[in-house]
Amino acid sequence: MQAAAGFSVIIPTLQRADGLQGVALRCARHPLVREVLVINNAPEPLPFTDPKLRVLQQETNIFVNPAWNLGAREATGELLAIVNDDVEFADEALTHAARILRRGLFGIVGPDLSTFHDDGSRRISHRLARHDAPTRRFGTFMCLRRSDYVPIPDELQIWGGDDWLIANQRRPPAALIRTPFRTDMSTTTRAAEFQRRFDAEQEALRTLLAPIRGRRWWHRAQHAHEVVRNAIHRRTDR
Repeated sequence: MQAAAGFSVIIPTLQRADGLQGVALRCARHPLVREVLVINNAPEPLPFTDPKLRVLQQETNIFVNPAWNLGAREATGELLAIVNDDVEFADEALTHAARILRRGLFGIVGPDLSTFHDDGSRRISHRLARHDAPTRRFGTFMCLRRSDYVPIPDELQIWGGDDWLIANQRRPPAALIRTPFRTDMSTTTRAAEFQRRFDAEQEALRTLLAPIRGRRWWHRAQHAHEVVRNAIHRRTDR
């Protein structure tokens, strides 16, 4: 399929997050968004609509990583934005992510942990993401080229999809800074039925990533960058 300009936004949901409607409609209003794909893992229909909204209704809960895969297959946009159903962000986040991806230096873009305490008073920017970005809320809002999406293996249903997508990129990850993000982290996944899967999926993730880690040119560059950055922070007590 020929990719069309703009973002396809992918939002899996069980409709347990109060902010779903706000997130979906905010994305739909953005001029760079061509469609919003809501993968509805809940039996109840969505209580809202929009001309850009496409609902992919599921008979049963297919879980988050298969929902990402489904959204990527159905998407028509040149760019993908994989967005949690409970994350708030400024319009500039999508605008800046698109600019980064079109410049071609980075493969995937997400928020730095610092953005979840940012007041939005400074000009948005970005930097090389840390190696542990998936543990620092990067996966709440991830943007990448549709052509760079690597389907997440079936062994990972809920956890580790962000690790997988980052590690498989041909280019390094970028972290957005100086722009506000807010989220009630893991509104859905902290439920007991999801936590029970955590250990097994983390073990599967380690096995899947073992042959990949260190193979991309930027893996070593990212490590070297962090060594230098940490040394500077220690010297300046920051």
